[in-house]
Amino acid sequence: MVGLKKKLTLWWEKKTKFNPHGVWPEGAAPVQAEGYTKDGKWYYFRSRGSHAQMVICESEEDYGSLHNTKYLFERELEYGDGMFQASWMTHDDAVRLATVWLNEYYEVVQELKLNDKWSKKLRSY
Repeated sequence: MVGLKKKLTLWWEKKTKFNPHGVWPEGAAPVQAEGYTKDGKWYYFRSRGSHAQMVICESEEDYGSLHNTKYLFERELEYGDGMFQASWMTHDDAVRLATVWLNEYYEVVQELKLNDKWSKKLRSY
């Protein structure tokens, strides 16, 4: 039954475009999700205490302590008005927030590609 439920959920999400990047959060206290971006980078989403955050790295091995590692992309926000509300974020809210951040990442990547393309053209003149 679990396999059928997952297939139906995937079908519904594809039809409604609710979860365009296929983010599957798990757990509570913390709520977490991990996966790969369209360009093969590894991402990690975590919502715990009063904060939610997402980091994108070249690979899972590059993920380290949040204070010592430079990531390709990083977002964090305070969630809710209580001390532990982020720990109990609904999975739907986690999907929505991760989707917003992944869309931001793709916009940054696209902008960098366009800027690089134009700078190469300008250098060729």
